[in-house]
Amino acid sequence: MSKKLGFTLTELIIALVILVILALVAIPVYRGYVKKGIATEGKALLGEINAAQQIYYSRHGKYYAGTAGQQMGASFGVDARRNKYFTSYYVTTSGDTFDAVTSSKEGHQLTLKGYATTTPQIIDNTPVD
Repeated sequence: MSKKLGFTLTELIIALVILVILALVAIPVYRGYVKKGIATEGKALLGEINAAQQIYYSRHGKYYAGTAGQQMGASFGVDARRNKYFTSYYVTTSGDTFDAVTSSKEGHQLTLKGYATTTPQIIDNTPVD
């Protein structure tokens, strides 16, 4: 009696269906982790901007305002060139408050609202897909 080697068509289809189900679950989870990673980079940049703003305010009595694309001068010192997603930002001021906005290449936008008297807030303006 000869023994046949290999898989039946039914076994292959079942294995394929299981792989498709796993992929349908895994891909959205992976995308969620990627979005969180991108947002973490933006929040780190905004934290650096906040620290620099507090130092600038203590030295000059006002917040720094301006566009700070790829690099900054010695007066502010936050350089976004090392980032992968958030490589530029701009800062606007109004009295004892400032807004720092940074956008990623993938469409994420984060805003830091800084205040002289209260804790700054990070607002995620990223469009929902």
